[in-house]
Amino acid sequence: MIFRNPKLIFVFILTLFLISCRSSRPVIDANYSSSTVPADSIVSLLPNYQDDIFSAKGKGRTIVSEPGNSDRLTIDFEADTSLSLFTIKNRIGIEGARMLVDRDSITFYNKIDKIAQKLSVNDGKLTSLNELASVNLLNVLNFKLTPNQVKEVFASETHYLLVLSNGGTAQIDINERVITKVTQDAKSRSPYSSIEYESYGKIDSYTLPRKITILSADGTSKVVFQVRSLDINPRSVNLDIDIPDGIIIERL
Repeated sequence: MIFRNPKLIFVFILTLFLISCRSSRPVIDANYSSSTVPADSIVSLLPNYQDDIFSAKGKGRTIVSEPGNSDRLTIDFEADTSLSLFTIKNRIGIEGARMLVDRDSITFYNKIDKIAQKLSVNDGKLTSLNELASVNLLNVLNFKLTPNQVKEVFASETHYLLVLSNGGTAQIDINERVITKVTQDAKSRSPYSSIEYESYGKIDSYTLPRKITILSADGTSKVVFQVRSLDINPRSVNLDIDIPDGIIIERL
């Protein structure tokens, strides 16, 4: 059961929240050619709700695939601009774990084994992480770029490809004006190599993806996350991980 593998759950949640990078020039697909379109004109067309979305809550379904194993999970989530809480359930709806993420640390509670753990986002003991920046769930749902992050611009008939100063890339649908894929520098020690965004739609008047696919750094594991319901700026969010009295939080 996936609840008994806290490392896998940590990898899944951290990949929704953590982006790291090191600079190198990525390989450009032959379908792309250098473009003179200014980066700021491309970035200005993308949805940017940094000043509009302050909290969110909802439900999602996740398929976690790795060599020799595949599992389906249901995840309830709540977040504001500083905290995000995930409640993780198995395919029949039994709650197995909770995870609370802030800018500096991750607190994980395995409800099945009654184990609570806390680690720094800069600590690589459970995952191969280095020079991490904590990315809030709201920023995952609405991935944001700034023109000064862009080093080069390429274009095909359907997409722009922005080469970023951190060595990664961002793929933009020219017609839909949304990000469809973000890749990491192959030399980085990020827990993922790429994130794909699909099925954009209007959610409470905001254009957001309903499907997010994350590929691990070594390309052997994949997480597909589908948003089933999403409430933007609800009246309140509950960000209490609710660890029972008597359970000591192990600091890693």
